[in-house]
Amino acid sequence: MFNVIVLLLFILAMYFVLLRERKAVKIPVLAYYVLLSAVFLYGLSSISEKYRIYEGPVLEGGFQKLNEWVGIFAYLYIVPALVLAAYVAFKLVRRQFSGTKQIAFAYAASLLLLLLIGVISLFMFTLIFYGFAP
Repeated sequence: MFNVIVLLLFILAMYFVLLRERKAVKIPVLAYYVLLSAVFLYGLSSISEKYRIYEGPVLEGGFQKLNEWVGIFAYLYIVPALVLAAYVAFKLVRRQFSGTKQIAFAYAASLLLLLLIGVISLFMFTLIFYGFAP
């Protein structure tokens, strides 16, 4: 249940990031994340049932399969989200700053911040959906 709540909060956050965008951008992005969430949760459920992840003893290869599944979907969630965040941030930078040096510094700072957020997001995604398993 916690997994579903986290994914719903993520989709809600993406909605607010894209709040001022056109529907032609907003609807496909939200549809992508809703479909991705459905596939991810179905696979997570299937793997946990097949390998008895939460019941124990875990069958051979269960943690590896779960780790691969979560790893793939971590990138499918985080990379597009970072691209969208960069798109929104760069639009904001263009509106807020006027000088070339200011814009260049703001772009560089935005990219560094997004890279940091990406690394932290990857760690958090893995921690939430895979956990501390071996």
